[in-house]
Order: sequence, then C-alpha cells, then structure tokens
Amino acid sequence: MDSPRALDVLPLLQERLAELPGARDRRGGPVLFFPATPRRERAKPEDYRRLLQYLLSIPCEEQRELGFAVVIDMRGSTWSTVKPILKVLQEHCNALIHVAYIIKPDNFWQKQRTSLASHKYKFETCLIGLDALPKSIDTSQLTLDLDGSLIYDHAHWIEMRLALEDFLWQAADLLDRLDDLQEDLSRGDLADDLAGAKAALDLHNEMKKKILKAPVEEVDLVGQRLLQRLSGEGGPSGYDSGYSGRDSEASSGTTNPDLQACVPDILQHLEAGRTAQQQLLSLWAHKKARLDQCFQLRLFEQDCDKMLDWICRNREVFLSNYVEIGHSYQLAQQLQEEHNHFTANSMNAFININRVLGAASRLLETGHYAANRIRHVAGRLERAWKEFAAGLDERNAVLSLSVMFHHKAEQLHAIYVESTPAWSQACEVGNAPSDISELEAAIHSHQSLYEAMCQAYTEVHSTSKKLLYQLDHLVQVCNQPGMESDRKHGEGPSYEGSRGSGGGNPAADYSEGAGHVLNVIHQILNHHRALEQRWHSNKIKLHQRLALRLFQGDVKQVLDWLDNHGEVFLCKNTGIGRSLAKARVYQKSHEHFERVAQVGPLHTLLPLLIINAPLLEGTN
Repeated sequence: MDSPRALDVLPLLQERLAELPGARDRRGGPVLFFPATPRRERAKPEDYRRLLQYLLSIPCEEQRELGFAVVIDMRGSTWSTVKPILKVLQEHCNALIHVAYIIKPDNFWQKQRTSLASHKYKFETCLIGLDALPKSIDTSQLTLDLDGSLIYDHAHWIEMRLALEDFLWQAADLLDRLDDLQEDLSRGDLADDLAGAKAALDLHNEMKKKILKAPVEEVDLVGQRLLQRLSGEGGPSGYDSGYSGRDSEASSGTTNPDLQACVPDILQHLEAGRTAQQQLLSLWAHKKARLDQCFQLRLFEQDCDKMLDWICRNREVFLSNYVEIGHSYQLAQQLQEEHNHFTANSMNAFININRVLGAASRLLETGHYAANRIRHVAGRLERAWKEFAAGLDERNAVLSLSVMFHHKAEQLHAIYVESTPAWSQACEVGNAPSDISELEAAIHSHQSLYEAMCQAYTEVHSTSKKLLYQLDHLVQVCNQPGMESDRKHGEGPSYEGSRGSGGGNPAADYSEGAGHVLNVIHQILNHHRALEQRWHSNKIKLHQRLALRLFQGDVKQVLDWLDNHGEVFLCKNTGIGRSLAKARVYQKSHEHFERVAQVGPLHTLLPLLIINAPLLEGTN
C-alpha cells in the first residue's frame, strides 16, 4: 500500500499530538483536534508533518474537499508550542485546511501574542473561547475535554486503525498473489506433441493446488471479524454486499464516520478475493477444456464440407432453367409450381445446415480456442446457404412477375380485341347527343375510358420493366466470377465456384425471355396507339360539337336582346324634342340606352362570336 499506515506513525499516534475522532463541523467538514498535552514541548515539525500526512489522508475525498476544521487547544500551552503546528499546516497542507480554531490560552500575554501572530497564514485562523466553539462545531461533535458529548477512545481508535489497515494490506497482498497466478495461467498454449501436452497437464494440476492453497478463507475470516467489530458490540455477526454504514451506526456504538466509510472497501476486498479465486478456477477449467476441443472442431468441419457439397450439387440442378419465364400465363404458372416444389424439397436441407450452424454456436459459447476458425468455416457455410436461398427467392420473384405480366397482358389484349370496337362506336359523333349537358357527360365518359385504358397499359408496362430488370439481375448473378481457389487451398467445396456452371448459356436464356416480353409489349403498344388515335379524333369532334352548341346559345341570346330590347327602344324613341329641355331629356334617355347596351349581352357576347366563328367552321 502506497499511502501511509498507522503502524508507520504509531509512536506519534500514541503521544496524542493530534486526534481524528470522526467529528464534523456544521459545514460537514472533518474536524482535526490538537488536544492540550505537555508532549508538545518535545514534538518536532517533522513529527507533525508525518502525523498530519497520515491523519489528513483518512477521510474520503468528498470530505477532504470540504476542508478540515482544525481545533488547537492552547489552554496551558504557549505560543512557541502552537506555532510549529500552524507552520506545518501552512507549509504542507494549507489547501486542505478551511479554518483553524485556537482555544484561547489562560495567560493574558499568550493571548495577545497568539492574536497578533495567527493572522499571517493562508487559511483562516480564529482565536476563540471554549464557550464560543459550539457556534461552529456542535457540542455532539466535541470531545469531553472540550466540554462536548462525543465519546472518543484514542487507544481503541488506534487499535481499530491498525486492524483495518492490516486487513487491507493482507487483502491487497492476496489479490497480488492471485493476479500472479492468473498471469501464469494465461501464459502458453497447446503443446505440439504428446509429451509437451502431458507436462502441461501436470503443471496445470499443480497450478490448481496453488489456487486452492491461497489464504482466501483466512483473509475472509479476518474481514468478517473486523466488520463485526465495526458494527459494535451486540451488532450483526457479519455483513453482506448490501451493508450500509448508516444502518450500522444506528444499531451500534461505533459512530466514527471515517471508520464506517471503510466498510464498503472491506466488503469490496472480500468480494474481490472470492471472485478472483473463482475466476482462477474457471480459467483453470477453461484451459483444461481446450485439450478436448480439437475433436469437436474436426467433426464440425466435416459436417460443413458435406453441406457445401450438397448445395453445389443442387445448385447445378437449380441453374438448369434459372432464367426461363414461360411464354404464356399457363406456362408461367406451371414453372412457378415446379419451382415451389423444388424450393420445398431444398428447405429440408436447412434442418441439417441449421443443426451444423447450431453446433458452431455452441462451440463458440463454450469459448472454443479455435473460435476464429469456427466462425470462418461456419461463415462460409452460412454464406453459401444464404446465396442459395437468395437464388431461390430471386427465381421465385421472377416467376411471380412473369405470372403477373402474362396475366395482365392477356387481360389487356382481350380488352383491346373485344372491347375496342364497342368503345370506338360509342365515341362516334354521329351517335353523340345534341344536348349540352349530355355532351358534357359524354366527354367525361370518353375521358374516363381513356384513363382506364392508360392505367391498364401502365400496369402491364411497369410489370414488364420489373421483369426485365429481374432477368438482367439473374444473368449478372450467374456470370459472377468463380471462387475455385478455396478448394485448391483446402477450404473444401465452394458454392460460389459453381456460379454460371449450370443450365446452358444464361445470357441466351435472358435474351430469349426478354425478347418475348418486348414482343408482347410491342403488340400491346400498337393496339394502344391505334385506339389512342381514334380516341383523340373522337375527342376533338365531341369538343367541337359542344363548342357549336354553346355558340348557338350565345347567338340566340344576342338576337333575343336585339329583338326584345334594342329594336323596341329605337322604334319608340324617334323624336328629337321641340324645346331645349325636351331635347335634353331625349339625349339623356339615349345615353342611358347606350350604357345599358355596353354592359349587356350585346357588348359581352358579340366580340366572342366574332372571334370564335372561324373555329367552328366544319362543325355540324
């Protein structure tokens, strides 16, 4: 242990030059006492430095960060005996000191001297009377010699610190020994010959004896006794990992928080010792198990080779008609049924492959020494099966698209052949209605017919694009470069190496299937264009007839206005007036008539009739 121990400063502790009874000031910071004692006369600064180095290291980090409250009892002492204490605090640990309370001496001159000399330190100093000390430190945190109620036995405190630190030293030494044994177990590997393996086993058995002889139980017993002492008389006989120092304080007389703060460290060392020994035994068993794992590895590799051979043989059968799609809906369905049957039979092999991969997982779970080799071989088998299964899925996708394409193409072809004459006849202008509302309904129906036709064509065309893309993808898969080098280097059968080896020329098969799809699309496209041309011609005629009917209605409105309003007004108002007043009345009436004519149907419709008349030429 690097930190100072009580044994190193035991004589100084027994001199009671300073005490750390576990008291806390009102801030929660630890309190360090320098009781009044005649031994100060012979104490040296080096003694204080060593003693303070030990005492100030005892509280936990959080407590030290709050800063120590130092209480120096100067009653019966002189400034010359107190000055070395403050000087050591200033030079070696001023960052840890929050405030120093100096109990006023009895002598007046010593008071004056202390008051004048105690203000030059970096930390705060306070010359205080004993009756004022409880304002900063509660009486329950002051010892009896300072008129407090804190029960403190210095001899018992030293005894507990010695026992605690001795246990921690023993526990740390035990962990070091166990670490050395673990390092020895981690060395070396499997022997290359039988003699070396036998020697390694003998050495391994001796190692187990050393592990079992480690004084884990003895150290554990010492720790349990120490925990019992910390719990107080009549407290529990032992502690588990859920021990709480606060609960122990409530049930016993041991209330020193610095001692109680060591309980988690004790428990941690106890647990670490047990855990380290168990880990060593587990490591010993694991290393011994490695000697039995070679047979399992070879058996696993053999099963993988058999499965890879099966995949290669069946893939050759599978590739014989890999990109064939059929030339009709019926043939595509037949190919799909045959493929589904082949897929169902192939899936039976997945049980054996899954069993082999499961064995690999179990070997890895046991921590096999050849884990990388197992992962490599299992990965090859898993990749081969995934590629084989992916090929089955791709073939199934192609056949599903082929069935869908032929089904939609045949349906659309039937629509073109059977329904086109009826559609064309329904759109002829000679059969079209004359009423404007009926004409608008006919135009809407005509547009719906065209949209339905385009939707059907789009579906067939979209399916054909997907089918051609999938066929092209299959050919690229078939033509990937082989990987026969695996077999040459002792890797066993290679599934990848058989790509492109089955079923004739994939590119020729793709060209034949793609040509068939394109021919069907061209036939449909020719029908579609012919029907679209007739549809467009009839659409123009329907819109022209509607325009004519609207034009006729507008003309009628203009003529009606002229007959009913314009001509009547002009016939009735032929006079010019016999007086200036009468003439002005006629003039205002005529101007009003002109304004009405400008905003009426004559003004609105007549320009439109003049503009649209040429567009209506040739309409019926």
